[in-house]
Formats: sequence, C-alpha cells, structure tokens
Amino acid sequence: MWTAAKHRIMLRYIQAFCYNLGGSKPFQSQYLNYVDGFAGKGKYDRGIGIEDFIDKSDFWNRYKPNFLDTDGSPLIALKLAKIFELEDRVTLRCFFTEKNKKRNQELNINCNLIGEGLSYKIYKPQKFDKVLPQIMSELDNYPTLFFLDTFGVQGVTFEEICSIADYVSKYKGELFILFHNIAVARSGGRYKTSYKDCKEEKIMETYTQHLTKLLGNNSDIEWKQKWLEYQQEEQKEQKFERWVLEYFKDRLRKNSNFNGVASFEIKEEYNDTRPQYHIVVGSNHPQKALGVFLNDFVYQENKLLFHQDDKTGQYHKFMDDEWERQNNERISTIKPQIIDILHIKNQDWMTLDNAITMIILEIGNLGYLNRTKYREIFLKLYEEKIIEARELGARGKLTLENCIRVVK
Repeated sequence: MWTAAKHRIMLRYIQAFCYNLGGSKPFQSQYLNYVDGFAGKGKYDRGIGIEDFIDKSDFWNRYKPNFLDTDGSPLIALKLAKIFELEDRVTLRCFFTEKNKKRNQELNINCNLIGEGLSYKIYKPQKFDKVLPQIMSELDNYPTLFFLDTFGVQGVTFEEICSIADYVSKYKGELFILFHNIAVARSGGRYKTSYKDCKEEKIMETYTQHLTKLLGNNSDIEWKQKWLEYQQEEQKEQKFERWVLEYFKDRLRKNSNFNGVASFEIKEEYNDTRPQYHIVVGSNHPQKALGVFLNDFVYQENKLLFHQDDKTGQYHKFMDDEWERQNNERISTIKPQIIDILHIKNQDWMTLDNAITMIILEIGNLGYLNRTKYREIFLKLYEEKIIEARELGARGKLTLENCIRVVK
C-alpha cells in the first residue's frame, strides 16, 4: 500500500534527520522542527503497515515506541519526538495544519492522547497559504523538515515552495512534497485550444490554473504546449506526467534556493508501470540527506514490494528472481547515463564515495539503485578502463576513499 510506504520512509527519515542534526555539536541544534502541512486527522481508520515493519526491525524494537498501523504522519512524528526526549537527544517541535474543521478537531483529539509534555502546535482550520506566514515566523531559525502531503495539484504554490527553500537554505532542512502524477495528467487534460462556450472555458481554466500555480508563473506557456504535443502519441498521459515531474524539479533547481532537488516514486506493486505518486524532495545539504540517507531508505522500501503475500496477507516468500532481474535491468539502463555524466562532471579527481553521491543527485531518481549497486557499476567501469584511480593501497583494490576520474 503506497500510504504505508510513504509513512515508513518518513518514519526513517525523521529519525535520521534528528540523529544527524540534533545535539550539541557545532553543526547541530538542541531544537529541531517538523511541519506537517496537510496533516489530516492524524490517524487512519484501518492499518497501513507500520507495525509489521517495526516488529521486524531490531533498531526500532529497542525503543518499544508503540507505533500503530493506524498512525498517520502527525502521530508518527510525536512518537518519535517522545523517543528523542527520552534519549535526551533533541527536542522535536511539531507544527500541524489541517484546513478541514472536522478533521482538525479529530487531529487535536488524537494528538492530545499521546502528546503530553511534547512541543507541538495545531493551527486553527485554514488554508495552507493563509497559515504558512505564521508557521514560518514561529520556527525560530531551527533546522526544519517540511512534509506537504497535498491533495491533487492544489494546496501549495511554487512561490510558497520557494519561500520554504529560502528558509531551508539559511537554517538547514528539507522539504518533502507529494506529487500526484494522475492529478497532473487530469489537470493538463482540461486544457483545450477551443471550448464549446465561455462557461466551459471558465470552468476548465480553474483546473488548469491549479497546475500553473504549482509549477510557477508562466509555466502554462510550456506545459500547455507539451500537452498538445503528446496528443497524437500513445500513453500521452503517462508521458505528460513524467515530463511535468522533471520540469517541476528543474524549475526548483533553477529558481529556488534548494541546493539539491530529487524525487522517488511510490508504487503499489513492483511491476507497476504507472506510479500514482512521486515525492519530490528539496534539501540544503543534498549530498548526505538525499545521496546517502534517503536514497538507500527508498531502495530498501522498494525491496518490500517483492514479497509475495499468502492468503492471510502475511509475507512468506521473497521473489528473488524478480528482484535480481529488476536490479540487472536498472544497472544496464543506468550505466550509459553514468558514463555520460562522468564525462561532464568528473574531469577532476574525487573520491569514489563522492562520485557515487554525485551520480545519485545528477540522476535525481532516489532509490533506483542503492549505493552498493552504484559502487559495483564503478568497479566495472574501472575494469573497463573508463575511469582511472590513484593511490589504491597495498591490495591494489578500489575503495570508497580512493580518488577516481573519467579517462579523458
């Protein structure tokens, strides 16, 4: 279930974020912020798969955190905050918004049940654009993790995302925003060069404007043209979704103050050729946040898709052949791209470890392979004399600390 994947990744990333930036070292802070921009009621009516993940993890079991299958992102954040408080590691301050009045009331009730003694705030029901300035004024310049689980293409604009990037670039942190592939195609599909009457045109423009606001000022000039170009092609919706995703990331790289932008897909099944969602991530320190932590978290999450369920719904078999086949196919696909990137970006010496990170960020598709698989590709490139290395050490083997560069 894609919701479970999303929350398992956020569970692991909030923990990594707080362990990395929380503390008393010069680069750390004793206070960190978590902003949940579309929090809902804080929990689900039915389980989403957190408990099974926790039960099988030695790391999480040692805390006995009492995570439940029905926990949504606000309750996950609060339970993590409680762990960090017990460890005397860091104070995680949580900020929740939910515009729906009924869901907002339920959010208050659900958070009150576990939030005693923790630092959190739930804002009155209002749209995100109305409450964002207040949130920003209350973050107190601490590193902040923003999670915007938006609905469709509405809820947040490109300018608001850029204001978050401004904060993150100054005070550290990341933004996670849900990108709804199918909603993007649906909004694009509302655009036509002619309408039957003014009423239809006005209604359709309302929908298309949502997409334009998400992608930024004047983006409609480009995305409308691209939509028309795809009309005569097969799978036009999927092609448009992929184009918009890359266009969105590229605009963020060029026009926001994020130091790095990448994304990862959320699938229902391992062989799903049209994921409903991606999560786009912007960071002030992408090398570690995206290239190290998040990339391998997503890869491990994708591996869970290769467990085959029995009739009771319990995992009982791992599909080794299918998993190995996907990895081999991805290695074959990505290897030529890596060579092209190295010829552009790897003219000077850099460590193999940094080269792997650079490749992950340049490709921008987190979790496509893990760092170990990327290392295997580099070792093959070294054998094929496409890259060279220096100071190999006593055994003459290429390690992550060795410097490499592409052969000119």
